Amino acid sequence: MYSPPNFNKVSTAIADFSVHSQDPKAVVLPLYASSAGNQTIINVMFYDGPTPPPGTFDNFTNIPSLSSDVGTRSYADAILNSGPGGLR
Repeated sequence: MYSPPNFNKVSTAIADFSVHSQDPKAVVLPLYASSAGNQTIINVMFYDGPTPPPGTFDNFTNIPSLSSDVGTRSYADAILNSGPGGLR
């Protein structure tokens, strides 16, 4: 989750990933959100495999974030725990 001071960096990283990523297993799902005057970018990164190749998501993880839950988990766990409160 990113705050407004980093929006340009995050938007650039999203565009760069969209244009240059050649790995069909790597996915980013950005959400630009605004609630009660607070703006954030929430970016879900997913790799369909045990471990992404080095550098796959560096453009995102190198940007300071408000919060981060980057880790390795099963596909089912990622879906069940996605978003506020998850899907449980």
